[in-house]
Amino acid sequence: MTSEKKDYSWLGSAASLFAVMTCYGTLAAAALLPIVGISVEIDEGLMIKLISGLLILALAGMAYSYRMHRHPGPLLLSIASAALLLWVFYGSYSKPLELTGFVTLVVASVWDFRVKKRVCACNK
Repeated sequence: MTSEKKDYSWLGSAASLFAVMTCYGTLAAAALLPIVGISVEIDEGLMIKLISGLLILALAGMAYSYRMHRHPGPLLLSIASAALLLWVFYGSYSKPLELTGFVTLVVASVWDFRVKKRVCACNK
């Protein structure tokens, strides 16, 4: 029986992107569905809880990825992004801050991917 270590370093990036898609994809669908005659009501509280859970999952994935490559930048940026988004959701809502939080979360994911790729290339 072989002991293979599974690589979950993709989890942070995937959860980050899924959080962005959940927020803006749902809003886009709710805005477009009335065009075809379908009315949808979105439970904002449920959306905020879902996105908050995805942010926590993204941070856990980024922390796991950090353990692999030891480059703190993507993890620190994703922590700052998640903190900003949680403040926007549970503190004082601001559309520009929400956009800033999601954009920096995507930037952290891309940065993390590039760091992993560079570290993987160096290890070969």
